[in-house]
Amino acid sequence: MKKLLFALPFLFLIGSVFAQENNIPLIEVEGTSELGIMPDEALIYLTLSEKAMKVADATNALNKKTKSIEDALKKTRVDGYTFTVDNYYVNINRIYRNNSSKDSGYVASQTIKVKVKVADQNLIKITEALHQTTDMTYNMQFNVSDALRKSSSSKLLELAIADAKTKAEVIAKSLGLSKLQVHRVSYSSGNIIMPVMRNAKAMMAKDMSESYQEPTFSPEEQKLTDRVLVSFTFAR
Repeated sequence: MKKLLFALPFLFLIGSVFAQENNIPLIEVEGTSELGIMPDEALIYLTLSEKAMKVADATNALNKKTKSIEDALKKTRVDGYTFTVDNYYVNINRIYRNNSSKDSGYVASQTIKVKVKVADQNLIKITEALHQTTDMTYNMQFNVSDALRKSSSSKLLELAIADAKTKAEVIAKSLGLSKLQVHRVSYSSGNIIMPVMRNAKAMMAKDMSESYQEPTFSPEEQKLTDRVLVSFTFAR
């Protein structure tokens, strides 16, 4: 019983502390920021497939096509690009006709991803190499690189904090409050609006006697955003 009586004052003290914390008058505002940044890298996705009656033949043909693309890109002498291959799979080539199906060999497929810095000549050399190697379609995605996004994070956070402070000062002035002081800051990392996807088709003619126009690219500005929640105490 003595131990219980001794514990009661301690619990009452803790409850008082929490009550005082909860009764603190606060102004809570969310500061936001936004920066427009031009993409500095392009991601090119190509899907290759080859058919054959045997798995080995389909696989060998696919590997040969992939190797020809890799060799063509090396010949461009573009620095800093990356070439990766994934999503490899082999399926039965099943043909559906007149409400029936028939197996006709195999289809080997895989995805190639090429990442290259956004510089006009780099992109032109890469895409021309792809056009000259094989008939294909591809998707090109303009993106803000991790390095550029990280280098912009400090400026974004500064702008978000300044926005929160400005909002709190406007509220305090409108309500006749004074002596604003920061009480609590809640922050989570910023985000980027989804990049623009563009479809591109291989348009270079195999017959060089046909007319050819150099490809042009016009990536759109992308928005980096950030936000922070700040609580201020004040005097009435």
